[in-house]
Amino acid sequence: MIILTDNIAFAEQCIPENYHWNTCTVSSLAQPVATLADELFKSDSIMQTEISAGEHWDYLFAAGRARQSQFDILSRLATSGRELPDRTICCAGSGDEFHGFKGRGWQACEGNIHLSAFVKPGQIIEGAAVGFIIAGVIAALQTAGSFDLQGASPAIKWVNDILLKDAKVGGVLARLQTQGKVIESVVVGIGLNVEQKPTVKRDIFVPGVAALADFARHPEDCCHREAFPRLLGCLGQTLEQMRRGQFTELLDIYRENSLIMGRHVSIFADTKETTYECLEQGVVESIGPSLELYLKGRQAPITKGRLRLDKLA
Repeated sequence: MIILTDNIAFAEQCIPENYHWNTCTVSSLAQPVATLADELFKSDSIMQTEISAGEHWDYLFAAGRARQSQFDILSRLATSGRELPDRTICCAGSGDEFHGFKGRGWQACEGNIHLSAFVKPGQIIEGAAVGFIIAGVIAALQTAGSFDLQGASPAIKWVNDILLKDAKVGGVLARLQTQGKVIESVVVGIGLNVEQKPTVKRDIFVPGVAALADFARHPEDCCHREAFPRLLGCLGQTLEQMRRGQFTELLDIYRENSLIMGRHVSIFADTKETTYECLEQGVVESIGPSLELYLKGRQAPITKGRLRLDKLA
């Protein structure tokens, strides 16, 4: 894997080994690497190294501070038809203009993971419409669960959030570029609060926010340096499962780790209004293959809206 960075200290928090770094310039890089590096780094002068780091990833772009959402940069370049390097990870120590689902604000704190992955499957993939969100959610879930959290178990809140004891610790985004039924490219964004609890505006949908370290038996060991390589491995594996047509297996994992099964929930219209319009209420009975919700006693599935956890049923 080739690593490009404008901040060696941060890059070595992502892949914690000692490397020999070489100075290079963005303008000297070959395409399509140069295109992405030019968008991600503020300076033409960066550092580069190459390591042996598993089978899933070829490039890691590590920016100490991102000038805008790397997820948005990858998505914009992909949809504009610009060529991008396959099997690429972009990450930032902190940054501006980061966001969650539907543009909701996401504070990027140092010590937390802000990662965007880019892959080019170039094939028809079963369940792709929701499968890549599921792949990212499961990777974040598995990473969180790999730490000793003193009995607290990470779980999935519909559709794309990771919670610990009903406090949000992570979220996932995905965007696909298609040509007919063929999935040309995929961008998956993952935010995971590892060391710091960010300042987030709380509401009925996000009553609490936390970091993994808040629950860890040994908080000093629950850090970016430990979590990032684990997430790279988990995400590489779940994306590979999608490529191999193992959507059903991933969907089963999603369902098994759902926080909302058997819970009483309220579904509200997803708007930017400060007033809340409740659309449905009830106990979640099942989750369909497109992540639609089925409430007990109601035949019509719920396919959109924002979910509030109410009480245990």
